[in-house]
Amino acid sequence: MMRSLFAGVSGLKNHQTRMDVIGNNIANVNTIGFKKSRVTFQDMLSQTMRGASSPTTTRGGTNPIQVGLGMTLASIDTIQTPGSPQSTSKSTDLSIEGEGFFMLGEGNRTYYTRAGNFEFDDDKNFYNASNGMLVKGYLADANGNISTNTEIADINLSAQVSSPPKETTFITYSKNLDFTATPLTGTASAGHTVGTPTTVPLNPASLPITSVDITGLTEGTPTTGDYHVDYSTGTVIIHDAVATGTYPINYTMSNHFSPMKVFDSLGNDHMLTVYYTKTANPNEWLVTSKIDDTFLSPGSGTGLLTFDQSTGKLTTSAVSHATTTIPGVDPINIELKFGDITQYAADFTALGINQDGYEQGYLDSISVDTSGVLTGSFSNGRSRNLAQIAIATFPNPSGLLKAGNNMFTVSNNSGEPDKGIPGISGRGIIKPESLEMSNVDLSQEFVDMIITQRGFQANSRVITTSDSILEELVNLKR
Repeated sequence: MMRSLFAGVSGLKNHQTRMDVIGNNIANVNTIGFKKSRVTFQDMLSQTMRGASSPTTTRGGTNPIQVGLGMTLASIDTIQTPGSPQSTSKSTDLSIEGEGFFMLGEGNRTYYTRAGNFEFDDDKNFYNASNGMLVKGYLADANGNISTNTEIADINLSAQVSSPPKETTFITYSKNLDFTATPLTGTASAGHTVGTPTTVPLNPASLPITSVDITGLTEGTPTTGDYHVDYSTGTVIIHDAVATGTYPINYTMSNHFSPMKVFDSLGNDHMLTVYYTKTANPNEWLVTSKIDDTFLSPGSGTGLLTFDQSTGKLTTSAVSHATTTIPGVDPINIELKFGDITQYAADFTALGINQDGYEQGYLDSISVDTSGVLTGSFSNGRSRNLAQIAIATFPNPSGLLKAGNNMFTVSNNSGEPDKGIPGISGRGIIKPESLEMSNVDLSQEFVDMIITQRGFQANSRVITTSDSILEELVNLKR
């Protein structure tokens, strides 16, 4: 008689445990990254009243006679099926599509979670907004290179909030120079007396002047040659040592120009302007250059572009590097690349399309891609990889221990974590701007609740019925 009482009690206790688990599942139906649990039962030891017997030649065998002593818990399993992703439109909210867990650090301890509600604090720590633990991953170097051979560490971007400047080393030019353009020329005359420099201002409407030729004289600098030219102002200065006479001046003007902002070694910006001047040769253009308000000396940023008369494509470029010296910074030395320039009978469209320099910038925003790479966008228009999130998979993720705060820890039966970047070796990919919701199915939980309630009621009836029988037994002696 007592066996049925104890069996009923074991049923009540364990159905109550199952109800506790169902209640916890329902309570966490909206907990991000939550993994539901389930309860399974097993019967307890049975009391053997008679063992089994083997068959003989004249009789069959008999089965054992056993009375069960109740039931007990078989397991409380964590179900690691993925929850549905919910879009949040927040760049630091992340979820994992596939296997794996985010890694969170607290001192020397590492926790694992599917909840990706992350933030950046004032020190640019990438942390879990629920508990403040830092997200772990691989940090990029100053050039944005990420190596998975380095140690997985807490993600802190305080050393990468600025982008140092880079000086311009080349400019690429493209598009068209108009074949139908004609040389733009002008003339002037200078009366000169030996012993005194003669200054001749050219027509201001002709600026910019790109070349000057004085018959019988040689162009030079203020200390060399017979004359020099201030191309910015269009002024010709004949040196005092030149013989007395009247000198005809022939000059050319620019047909088209292309300005481009460039940067020195400290990030100061300058304007480099290239001027294109059609020569007497129909397939030839003279290139001259100016940085800020100063035309570069002959041989620096100057030269001829020659085009194929059949294809209109560039055949020869004799333009050198544009070089100049600016106090306080490294000398500017910029390669001018004209390989994509054409000469067709069409409008002037030639311009600089690319240069590799930039000023200093500050971190404006951070985005995350599906491989977990954090990319920073800077105020100078540059972008650079800053870090890459690491995730971990386990041979038996259901064996992890729940540690609260949506986190798990390693147990003796979970196996050791396989850590690395998303999308490799069975690890899932990152889904930015989304959070993984709980995997609790309310319809299933309510059905399980009904089954559990009925199981509890049935076991209570066993106890009350056994009690009634005991009462009848006691009342035999009256």
